[in-house]
Amino acid sequence: MTKKGLSIKQISELSGVSTATVSRVINHNGRFSKETEERVLGVIEQCQYVPNMVARGLRRSASQIVGVIVPDITNEFFARIVLKIQIQLFEHNFSAVICNTNENEQLEISHLQFLKAQNVSGIIFISGNPSHVQPSGSLPTVFIDRRPQDVRARDTIIIESDNVRGGYLAGRALAETGASHIATIMDSRMHTAGETRFAGWKQAMDEVGLPIDPALQMRVREVGFSAAYESVTALLREGRTFDALFCGTDWLAMGALAALHERGVHVPADVKVVGFDDVSIATFSSKPITTIHQDAERMGELAVELLLKRMEGEKIEEPHRVLAVQLVKRATT
Repeated sequence: MTKKGLSIKQISELSGVSTATVSRVINHNGRFSKETEERVLGVIEQCQYVPNMVARGLRRSASQIVGVIVPDITNEFFARIVLKIQIQLFEHNFSAVICNTNENEQLEISHLQFLKAQNVSGIIFISGNPSHVQPSGSLPTVFIDRRPQDVRARDTIIIESDNVRGGYLAGRALAETGASHIATIMDSRMHTAGETRFAGWKQAMDEVGLPIDPALQMRVREVGFSAAYESVTALLREGRTFDALFCGTDWLAMGALAALHERGVHVPADVKVVGFDDVSIATFSSKPITTIHQDAERMGELAVELLLKRMEGEKIEEPHRVLAVQLVKRATT
């Protein structure tokens, strides 16, 4: 019997159970014995039955599709989250539509409207804009890494790293090397992730009694290699004195290292550097970067887990999840 010709009714006849029971087994919904499940699954495996996801989506007034909004798919940290999301969704018979916004607010809004028009079952939202709001209506949504400004309900699902702790660990690590004039490079757009990292760093500075020089606190609009390179080059050209540098991402750290090397500043002898994220460049750089590790894969896994629960109407006891981070020491400190 072919895939095309097999129906739930035929599975029912072959396995000796009702069509309702077959449906419950396929959808993992309702009560059935282990023996019944094995009998139905045996027939399905033998006949290579493939459920009609389009028809199933029409029956439940939503598609078997989840929209994923991501600010920069070329950013390895986000790419790792999205890959895990796709894998987890596929295991639950869902597909993902990936919408890359390129950190553009209007494009983000357009993608959101598109996903709603496609009648998606839910959205996993990594926003690129600090002013972003929650999607209107009752569409199940999970936010990753960056919190919405208008958290309208206590049960809003938010998954983020412990950025305050990460910033604190970075600050303490630099201070414990004997550094006393610590510079920073952070995102200027006031995202919650960047701001809380900076807040954690300030907490460490206050704790160890080191002054914070505003002239050494750099802000960049584009969080990448070039922006960090230009900012650190300008700082050195102005003759500013600093012996350590905390960067909001590993790519900022890479740009900073290039600028320091070009100006003859030795790392870590003259300036210590700590990044954030622990993407592959932190390991494979010619000078491996001390950084704060985030568990991107767990973020993606947890996002799917909580979104599926929300789509099924289950109560989520802890909708705000904060994942642990850790300091990974390498050659730049």
